[in-house]
Amino acid sequence: MNAAFQFAAALGLSLAAAPVMAQTASHFDCSNYEFNTALPAIEGKDGVFFRTFADLRMQHPLDDRTVHMMGQLAKVLKENGTTLIYVTIPSKSQGMPQYLPAHAADYGFQPEVADAIYTDFVTRLNKAGVDAPDMMTALRANKGGERAFFGADFHWTSQGARLGAQAIAARIKADPAYADLPKQTFVTTPIAPEVAFSGMRRTLQGYCANALPPTETMAYKTEAVASDSAAASGLDIFAADDSVLPAVLVGTSYSDSPINNFAGFLAEYAQLEIVNYAITGGNQFGSMTSYMTSDEFKAQRPRFLIWENPIYNNLAQYGAAPLEELIAAAGNTCTKSLPVTKLDANTVEASLESLKVGSDDAIYANFGGEGPRVANFSIESAAGLIRHSKIERSQRLRATGNFYLGLSAFTMPNITKVTVHFDRPVSDSTTLNFCANTKGDAS
Repeated sequence: MNAAFQFAAALGLSLAAAPVMAQTASHFDCSNYEFNTALPAIEGKDGVFFRTFADLRMQHPLDDRTVHMMGQLAKVLKENGTTLIYVTIPSKSQGMPQYLPAHAADYGFQPEVADAIYTDFVTRLNKAGVDAPDMMTALRANKGGERAFFGADFHWTSQGARLGAQAIAARIKADPAYADLPKQTFVTTPIAPEVAFSGMRRTLQGYCANALPPTETMAYKTEAVASDSAAASGLDIFAADDSVLPAVLVGTSYSDSPINNFAGFLAEYAQLEIVNYAITGGNQFGSMTSYMTSDEFKAQRPRFLIWENPIYNNLAQYGAAPLEELIAAAGNTCTKSLPVTKLDANTVEASLESLKVGSDDAIYANFGGEGPRVANFSIESAAGLIRHSKIERSQRLRATGNFYLGLSAFTMPNITKVTVHFDRPVSDSTTLNFCANTKGDAS
């Protein structure tokens, strides 16, 4: 049973969902929107809408294996000079519960349990060695005139992004690795209110006669400024120090949207240069995998890696493989070069007979350049048993050409050979490497 649900039970909170009642009256003359197949939602207070599948969800899985693997990832990154900051964005109902309608209870939603689930999330990650700031508390502390989330959309506003950035920056500044980083002064200035594109609002508007609240927020611009001493000496404070990369941001549309200025606020409050690799529509692993399998990451690792992900994006949705790939990419264990034989235009193979292959090992397939999106692996044993696995990068992800296959699922004895088939022709630059004990002492 999920630890948060055990906690809720201890408090005497009922988890049984009440029967769903009829759709409540809408202030915007909406009808049939609650049970539409595109984006079912309910209307809360003051024009705030909540998605029934994501915002009112009571179960946000974080199993023990995933927590353990996140701890392993943080440990391997730390051993190689990078501190992982894992940012769990709360659902809209967790971040702004005061706008929920009484009708939310008809879906079984209980604010006390939702709070316990989020708290359990970040508590367990922190205990596992992952720096996980409490974003729910940060967003609820909003005292500004603007909400933390849009009314007719699930993303945060620039005010929500500001509050989140402040909490993350405080966590970064408390880390000993922050002390010797080159600091910069950044100034954020308001530009004008802007309307963000919202697929959610557009969908819901089709069910409403009156106009829904616009997804409008104040737009900001953050710029580095020269100090008086730097200006007097003629120093170029915009010249990057090639020896240090302070911080990289990866994540979802919460980080990628320019209208909320999230990366800018992070730079201002942390006083660090922030390189943003976030990807809209990449889900929980898209941006993180694209960055960590890139040549940029291998060439220059950041001191802080900020990974933003909404709580409803389940890290265990695709099994252990995505996290195993990140752990392998995070380390420096893929040092055993394997003699490669070209089988056909798109396929290479290598012998593993001289190696002792275990569940904590991995195979690193380097295509030799960007471009391929699919790598089909075949692992063969001495007895002739063959197991297959495919790593695929969607169109939104970077086709870095680097693929890491964790071997925990390949439990057959006496593994002797690996074959990799790419979705485009290989070259003399295509290599295969063996990664020994990718998880180190954390396994």
